[in-house]
Amino acid sequence: MDYVYLDSDEKIEKALVVFSGKKRIAVDFEGEFNLHIYGEHLCLVQIYDGTDFYIIDPRSSDVSVKALEHFFSLPVEKVWFDCQSDSALVNKVYGLKICNVFDVRVLAKMLGYSGNLKAVESEFLSIDNEIPKKKNQQANWLKRPLPEEQIAYALEDVHYLLELQDVLVAAVKAKGLEKAVGHAMHKATAVKKIDPPWTKTSGWKRMDAVEKIYARHIWIARDRIARRFNVPASWVMEKHLIPALAQSRPRSEAELVKHLSSVSDRFIRFLLPALKEELKKADEEAARKL
Repeated sequence: MDYVYLDSDEKIEKALVVFSGKKRIAVDFEGEFNLHIYGEHLCLVQIYDGTDFYIIDPRSSDVSVKALEHFFSLPVEKVWFDCQSDSALVNKVYGLKICNVFDVRVLAKMLGYSGNLKAVESEFLSIDNEIPKKKNQQANWLKRPLPEEQIAYALEDVHYLLELQDVLVAAVKAKGLEKAVGHAMHKATAVKKIDPPWTKTSGWKRMDAVEKIYARHIWIARDRIARRFNVPASWVMEKHLIPALAQSRPRSEAELVKHLSSVSDRFIRFLLPALKEELKKADEEAARKL
């Protein structure tokens, strides 16, 4: 599959001139979400303008945030499938908003289809993609150069989006759902408030106020070590240990070590003092709350 590789501001700005002359473009992302290294990262932007494929490489040292902002703010309609996680990533990493998004998943859901992109394409376009999905979903999108198989997988996500948009728009009109879709589209493409990451801890909603204090401080300790080693936080300490420690609140180093038996030697000597420090802070904060 041929594509134009945009790995510098200059190349991106030239492509923006082309995109500006289009009515719409199909867009998708590939990202890194604490799978191979610490944190969340935008790794690839795939684009199809109805004629040619493009890839923006935000990992390139020659691509600036300003160039990405120029692309995201481009007035041309950007056709997406399920833009919420991608919008959240751009907002979280760069503090940017993606403008003029048309999310075709909104139409699919309105028509009663809640599956992923491949399922919706199969239903409405009779397209079955043979590129292995699971293998590429778990792939490392940070490495360079990317294997051609991964690039082909990424581009498939934008290949049929414009055609899918046409079919879904026609189906929505046939059912008289335009007004309902408009409201749902506005809701789906709005920038969502970013909740603190520790609120994603397992069982957070069931915790009482004091348990949440401890869970937050334990999360901070684990995150500090993950950031130090540039590894996913789950490599440092399994996530189920956060609520367990928040409930048990070990009072001695010996008790704490018992809970951390699964933590590797690589991390334990750094994690242990970090947890002791944060648990002390949690004790003080909890005492003020009581």
